[in-house]
Amino acid sequence: MKRILLLNFILCVVFSARILAALGNSETQLADLYGKPTQQGFPDKNGVTTNMYQNGDYLILVQFLRRYSCAESYTRVDRHDLSDQEISTLLEKNSNEREWNKDPNKLAWERSDHKANAWCETLSGRPSLLIQAKSGR
Repeated sequence: MKRILLLNFILCVVFSARILAALGNSETQLADLYGKPTQQGFPDKNGVTTNMYQNGDYLILVQFLRRYSCAESYTRVDRHDLSDQEISTLLEKNSNEREWNKDPNKLAWERSDHKANAWCETLSGRPSLLIQAKSGR
């Protein structure tokens, strides 16, 4: 029984590494992970394109600048809060092998290289995790 649980855990870790994107991924990499966007955006006056994807139980909103992800938001289709484990997994996928430092006063983090921020916020009635690359560094 323990071997089966260990095998399931290992398979989950291996496959989860391939189903989540990260800041800096290209549009092609995201299409390989999530498929075609459910809503395809057009560049705004700053050249930022916003696409929406659905992957399993999640809606993912991704902003691209020059075809690379510069901001992402994750929310559950069922509008439930993201669990601590879900938030940890999403932050880890966007860590670029760096540590996230949590603000002790709110649900917000800064990556240790100071190149990305993350925070939780309710948008359009959906509890969401937002992750954004910092510009100019």
